[in-house]
Amino acid sequence: MVKFYDKIPDDHIAWIHKQHMFFVATAPLTGDGHVNLSPKGIDGTLHVESNTRIWYEDLSGSGVETIAHLRENGRITVMFCAFEGAARIMRLFGRGTVHEFGTPEYDALIPPSARRPSSRAAIVIDVYRVSTSCGYAVPLYTFKAERSALTKWGERMEERDRAFPPRPVSESADSENAPVSGDAGASGEKTKVKIVTVDTEAGPRLYAEHSMKHWWASMNLRSLDGLPGLHSAHLTDATLETGIAVKGVDEPPSDGTVVILGNKVPKGQTGLAVGRLRVGKDGGLVGAFEALAPQSREEAVRLVWVFVLGLVAASAYGRVIQSVSGRLGYDTLSL
Repeated sequence: MVKFYDKIPDDHIAWIHKQHMFFVATAPLTGDGHVNLSPKGIDGTLHVESNTRIWYEDLSGSGVETIAHLRENGRITVMFCAFEGAARIMRLFGRGTVHEFGTPEYDALIPPSARRPSSRAAIVIDVYRVSTSCGYAVPLYTFKAERSALTKWGERMEERDRAFPPRPVSESADSENAPVSGDAGASGEKTKVKIVTVDTEAGPRLYAEHSMKHWWASMNLRSLDGLPGLHSAHLTDATLETGIAVKGVDEPPSDGTVVILGNKVPKGQTGLAVGRLRVGKDGGLVGAFEALAPQSREEAVRLVWVFVLGLVAASAYGRVIQSVSGRLGYDTLSL
């Protein structure tokens, strides 16, 4: 049964911290505007400051809907679901405030030593109502691991910002390719990035192409409905520093499969099957048998059927040859 509270119950705060995922919902004031719902994750980005205030570190993405909606009207709902353990849904109704990277408010909440790659804002939510309900329609899931793709992407982008800090066109006489430090290897050679000009509200500025601030200036300034998004993160001279190491696992293979011995193998894993054959080639007779050994019960059944069908086909072929040879008067052994 649904229950309502004026603040987050003390005994629910620990449960909130155990959740690996939450959802954020916002909407513009216009009746035909896009309602936005965003899943959020990454352990350590959500903070419960008190029974009536929470905040989370907003990592960069291709859109800026939540920030734009909060800038316009401040309305926001945060939802948590119990995917493990006893069923529960919790909604936090609140008013949200955006503190962009490079502002004093952002720095107070997320100093460089605590910042994650791609972090663009701190979203502070003052909670005025809380509801809990059963959540029996939510399936049970087991948490496997966090993904590392977003923060690794942010690391690569921000490395370019540090190598070529954005600047007004008037401050740079040279807009040609600039050296970028990075994983240059043992040789110490530097790679190069292209410098691009972007027209901003503060005038034309130079950015390292595919840098984080270039991304913000290109992708995060307007919502789907044209509402203002980021105001200053792409213009600030503050250096993009991080103090949190990247954690998580690499992305699993994308859609698309091939069939090997009747088994569907996800795209990107075909090399495993090839690798098994290579083991046999390099490892001698024993290695060959190990390489060709079925890796599942289904594959073993398919191999048996293929073998049986092969024997049947060979036997039938032999009988046909014998029959034809007999009629023509040939000795089958001489064929």
